[in-house]
Amino acid sequence: MDFKHVIWDFDGTLFDTYPHTARAFQVVLKREYGVMENTEEIEAQMHINMQHAYDYYVEKYEIDDEFWQKFREYCTLYENQNALPFNNAYMICKFVFDQGSFNYLLTHRDRGVNSMLQKHGFNELFKDFVTQEDGFPRKPDPAGLNHLIGKYNMNKNETLYIGDREVDMQCAKAAGVKSCFFSENINLSFKADFRMQNFSDFYYMLNSTLSTAEKGNRTDE
Repeated sequence: MDFKHVIWDFDGTLFDTYPHTARAFQVVLKREYGVMENTEEIEAQMHINMQHAYDYYVEKYEIDDEFWQKFREYCTLYENQNALPFNNAYMICKFVFDQGSFNYLLTHRDRGVNSMLQKHGFNELFKDFVTQEDGFPRKPDPAGLNHLIGKYNMNKNETLYIGDREVDMQCAKAAGVKSCFFSENINLSFKADFRMQNFSDFYYMLNSTLSTAEKGNRTDE
């Protein structure tokens, strides 16, 4: 099976952002409410999805909108200063690009994510980005993914979506494309077509499955 289109989630997939997001949340929670939450617990709630984490802590601490505004400010600061791509993530995206295949981003973040991608040289390797501003509903709703599939007339058998949460796998299934789950903890019960614990292993899978399209031939289909 050849993959000509590789669609990426951002947080916890391309970039290791969760520890810094959780740390920002912990700092603001301590300053605004005088309580200390373990960052591992915060991160665990965020891994389910951010809406779940929002609902969980709103109920637990009656957090208001002002808190969330301060959290977003701290989050941007912490992530821009500290968040890095996962080891070999750039290598894999460049490999996809060099093979004549295409990288895309599908994220609920706003377009500020482009500054992080640009900082580490990823932008030139991506064909398109779907972000918060595009207005699609949150995953597992496949609307954002379907938008990319339709816009570029993707063959679903040649399309792979990579993410680190169950909602990503559900989104891929709903859109009818193959899914790849990325996490150090691969012993999870939900289904995915592929699983990986690091990008070095993923390289060998892609090396045997990526389309053999000519390098540089990247016209829209």
